Amino acid sequence: MLTTPYSDYAKMIAFPYFRKWFNEGHYLHILANTAALVTMKQLEKTYQAIFNRILHEPCKEFDDSPADILERFNVATEQTGESMDNLLKIHYTMRYHPEVALFVQASPALCCASLITEAMREKIEEVSGVPVVSVTYDGTGGGKNDVIIPYLRYLRERAARAVPVQHAGLT
Repeated sequence: MLTTPYSDYAKMIAFPYFRKWFNEGHYLHILANTAALVTMKQLEKTYQAIFNRILHEPCKEFDDSPADILERFNVATEQTGESMDNLLKIHYTMRYHPEVALFVQASPALCCASLITEAMREKIEEVSGVPVVSVTYDGTGGGKNDVIIPYLRYLRERAARAVPVQHAGLT
């Protein structure tokens, strides 16, 4: 399982929104959110120094062209929203974690953004090379997570096959 810090997520999606707000004349949105982004980056340096004593992770850059990223999914930068955010996050997840073997989209029932992202599943799989499984929670209980089990079994079997066999007594 891979968790994305909110500060990384904010940096991934900030500039497409800044561009949109600039084109729409929402300059106060840009000013306020730029100030928040700068503050967040400054605070991040403090806790990154602490965490990197253990993690040893380089600072991530989120500077790829949003237009180029979204074009691969047939989406324009003007189509901002949660689905665009998801595509940017998928791109950067694959950039920094190419070992990712499965995307799980967990969403509430009838969530418009999740339905749009789910409709793009085939294209996401084609571009990323990673399968996407949607888990929709509708409040009725039951085994919603069961749709993930076949993928987890496959990944476990694939990992077991990848383990090199050691031969006892051979040098």
